[in-house]
Amino acid sequence: MDEDEADATKLGRRIRQLRGRMSQDTLSRRIGFHRTRISKAENGDLPSADLCGALDEFWQTGGELQAWQARLGDRLDDREAATNRRQMFELSAAGLIAAETYRRRTRIGPDALTLAELDDAIDQHAAVFTTTPHAVLAPRVYRTWTSAEALLDTGAKARAQAKLTAIAGYSAYMLSRLAFNLGDHSSSRRFVTQASDHADQIDEPVLAASVAAMSATLAFYGGQHTAAVDAARRAPDHPYTRARLAAYEARALAALGDLDGTHAALTRMRHATVETQPRPGSSPFGAANAEWFSAGLLARFGRGREVEPIARDAVDAFDSGRAVGFEDHGHALLVLATTLLCRDQPEPAEAAALGGRTLALLTASPTHSLVSRVARLAADLAPYRAIPEVTDFREQLTATGRRALMER
Repeated sequence: MDEDEADATKLGRRIRQLRGRMSQDTLSRRIGFHRTRISKAENGDLPSADLCGALDEFWQTGGELQAWQARLGDRLDDREAATNRRQMFELSAAGLIAAETYRRRTRIGPDALTLAELDDAIDQHAAVFTTTPHAVLAPRVYRTWTSAEALLDTGAKARAQAKLTAIAGYSAYMLSRLAFNLGDHSSSRRFVTQASDHADQIDEPVLAASVAAMSATLAFYGGQHTAAVDAARRAPDHPYTRARLAAYEARALAALGDLDGTHAALTRMRHATVETQPRPGSSPFGAANAEWFSAGLLARFGRGREVEPIARDAVDAFDSGRAVGFEDHGHALLVLATTLLCRDQPEPAEAAALGGRTLALLTASPTHSLVSRVARLAADLAPYRAIPEVTDFREQLTATGRRALMER
């Protein structure tokens, strides 16, 4: 046995030592080389550089086997063999670069568990959005958003990038909604712009439609009613968000005095209501929401007595637990109060009592839209200030104060 053969045998024994109790078949599956090549290498045949490179990679030996193979190969003085060896070494070097590139890319972005945890967090935020005080929920959503954005900044493979973009987009949408409800409209616009940018990058119609709904809300409360209509109409159509967008369109059209357009949008809204579990994006818009929304808009057109029954149905749905959400519950109460005032024989005492119930909700879970609506009810009740129930409500509101409500 010459020196080359002896060293090849030693290399084979080293490979056999590293394999340990693992079978050749198992090792073959792990590294992607046929078992016969492994067997020949262990029995003293000089293994190829790519096989040694794969074994070094698998056992993390720091290139030991490949260096050994290269030393043995250097002793071959056949020109053709030398040429083949150089080509093989170059290919092996390229393979090592490819392996390192793969490892680097797999280290970029989140692992599957991190993605799953962030995805679960978004689902959990959506599930409790309408039942958790916004000041409590906001820090949780913010943590999810910053985690997703930080991972996006590091770069990620395409599939993970799309998932992270969705998570960041939904988080930014929720933060926009939370900021609005906590009275910070500037932050709300910033977050909805971020959410819109993410929605543009991926195919998530619910996210895009939810962003449109938030944009319509910001426009509406900013007095830009035509822009609110446009935002609602430009949104992607999806069964989950269809009713809410129709409602927001109707709200803006009512503010513009377009009664026919309001009726048409409300009809579409009622036909599109969904009774389903919350998912990321806008909250579900069910029958109770449609009832108080219709009643509130139509009452302002002087149809308070006509729509009072559906307003009472909406309040009953929330009172009984058939519908949930403190903000929608408060709106239902205030809409019923409005219907009691917008008719030929007003009932200011009951309206004031409903306002008091809403204040109790606001004390625990304030939102900008409810605070604004309570203030409007107080203004509507001004002509009846001599009635004891109205006096009590107005004094309660004064004692609490709008600013104090939003700072709770």
